[in-house]
Amino acid sequence: MDVPGPDDYEAQGGFLDHDYTFRRRGQVVATVSKKWLSIRDTYAVDIEDGQDDLLILASAVVIDQICHDADGNSAHQP
Repeated sequence: MDVPGPDDYEAQGGFLDHDYTFRRRGQVVATVSKKWLSIRDTYAVDIEDGQDDLLILASAVVIDQICHDADGNSAHQP
């Protein structure tokens, strides 16, 4: 994610598996993982202190919307 200044955020990992990290300056600043043993989709998002919480949470929602259709299926399945 492009932010003012040189320290953009980068998301890496298994987006379709709901297991990825956000990095800034090469350091992990947030992790996202899906909790599989729940009735509804439940995610854990752990964000390091001093990071842009709102930007990271909004980005996680956008990644989920891009990777999955309205029925919760992978957007890349036939």
